[in-house]
Amino acid sequence: MAVYRFRVYIEDDHEVFRDIDVLGKQRFADLHSEVVKSFNFQPSQAVSYYHSDQQWYEGDEVVVLDENLEGDHQKIVNHISVPRQRFLCVTSSYKEVGLALELQKILQDDPEVKYPHTSKSSGEPPYFTQPPPEPIVDGPEDSPSAVEGDDMFDGDGPSEEEIEQMGKEAEAASKAGAIKAPDFDFSKLKKAAKKKDKPEDGFEQFDMDDLM
Repeated sequence: MAVYRFRVYIEDDHEVFRDIDVLGKQRFADLHSEVVKSFNFQPSQAVSYYHSDQQWYEGDEVVVLDENLEGDHQKIVNHISVPRQRFLCVTSSYKEVGLALELQKILQDDPEVKYPHTSKSSGEPPYFTQPPPEPIVDGPEDSPSAVEGDDMFDGDGPSEEEIEQMGKEAEAASKAGAIKAPDFDFSKLKKAAKKKDKPEDGFEQFDMDDLM
């Protein structure tokens, strides 16, 4: 059984491609499922295939498939008319992607290979076909609070409701006279005052009138 090897480029970048082998009796849906897998595109995206001439001008529409690759399933062999048959494809990954497909050669099938099959890969897909990078979030071990001052607080503080309740209890106790000032020994205060009134060494008491 004939195997058709297509080289699939992303847009006009010939440095990034995949060689995909597909049986002539298989459909464009089968071919595209391998394209999605080989380029690591986002699955479940609609796709359209078009005929192309040798200058890569878009021709007639071949097939339109929905996100489940269901639709007008046509056999690939029915659309091979020249040795270097070309197709254009418009699909989506994380943004719209244009593909260019060119028939490279026709091979004999290998019973040990499951088709469609990616026989060669070159280059990484461009950024816009891949998922956006994950946001960088510092883990617990990287955050300053986890490294320094972990023992600053023991457990969670009181909630807003608890703080409000404590304030109400303190206000009620104050009105009821239940809050009393702490005991203080005023004799110590008097002793401290007498000590402060004592002139320092080297100074004598004098009358301010003597300075006038």
